[in-house]
Amino acid sequence: MNPEILSKEVQAYINNNLSTDIHKILLKKSSFPKISTKEIAAQIESKAKARNKLPTWFATENIFYPNKHNLSQCSSEKTALYKASLVSGATMVDITAGLGVDCWAFSDRVKQVFHVEKNTTLSRIAQYNFKKLGIANIDFYSEDGMSFLRNSESRYDWIYIDPSRRDEKNKKVYFLSDCEPDVTEQIEFLFSKSSRILIKTGPLLDLSVGLNQLKSVKEIHIVAVNNDVKEILWMLEKDFEKAPLIKTINFKNGTEQIFKFSIGEEKSAIPMYATPQDFLYEPNAAILKSGAFKWVGNYFRLHKLHPNSHLYTSSELIEFPGRIFRIQHVLDYSKKSMKKLTISHANITTRNFPDSVAEVKKKLGIKDGGDTYLFCTTNIDQNLVLLICNQLFEI
Repeated sequence: MNPEILSKEVQAYINNNLSTDIHKILLKKSSFPKISTKEIAAQIESKAKARNKLPTWFATENIFYPNKHNLSQCSSEKTALYKASLVSGATMVDITAGLGVDCWAFSDRVKQVFHVEKNTTLSRIAQYNFKKLGIANIDFYSEDGMSFLRNSESRYDWIYIDPSRRDEKNKKVYFLSDCEPDVTEQIEFLFSKSSRILIKTGPLLDLSVGLNQLKSVKEIHIVAVNNDVKEILWMLEKDFEKAPLIKTINFKNGTEQIFKFSIGEEKSAIPMYATPQDFLYEPNAAILKSGAFKWVGNYFRLHKLHPNSHLYTSSELIEFPGRIFRIQHVLDYSKKSMKKLTISHANITTRNFPDSVAEVKKKLGIKDGGDTYLFCTTNIDQNLVLLICNQLFEI
């Protein structure tokens, strides 16, 4: 952490070059004798990325930014604030705190937050930035999180963990047991330090795998931003033995699409099926990740096109957390039907369909784009069909 970066002249240079091609900056000789071009470029690149991801940081003067790798790994303000809405109490410890965005959000809900980060540089950056942000109820410890807990005689209202999803060779890993720390081996110890644990995992972790590897899972929260799943939150409560609640939330266009259910509701749901009617519904990414393929149709009284399609239909327009289309035409996926197509451009989606989007485009001679949406899927009669649609809403 080079303090020269925080000088008035350097900060002005960074702010004036946020839109400059970073490669051009790297090719120039540094204008500041105590700062390398690489250091300046790193600050410019990270601050530019923070504009949308961390608007509070971006709007605060003299923030010191970590490298782009550390910035990419931290939570966004939006997802951090959502996590904070799940907790409250007197004390909370984040044992994998990193840049501290989650701690920043927790500090508004918990009286005392402990920021524990073994990377000394990141710990120093976080401590400096929080002074600039005016946060005073966070204590900082630069050490391994599990070691901190073992050496602590305290119990906490909450423990928060965001296990690193990279192995010792810096390759991505996807199973909880391969992450660092391996929480699957530490659950009993963690419960000796707190009755409530919040774990963040990446969006690729299968829910059934997570449930098999963890215990006492009370709730699972699947968080998406603009229909892109960002993280899965696992709320554990000591001695909890019931089926967990699953909650999905998609932040889009200033709204919050929320859908929740229990695993039992999904297992016991008996779907209604129908051939395509007047309207087509595609659940948002968070719902699709949750696996509520039967229950979401039942809840909104929609008919499913096929057990494996995860597309839904109705004859009347229904408010729905996802994309809604009006079906204009339904065609068989055959050479005879293909000759009836008069569209040259379409936005193509395949669901439960043997051909890829590229193969469909080639066979139909269609290019990407336009206002027409083409869904290629299988109907309840096991026939391959093309649904030519106009999008009505993306709620």
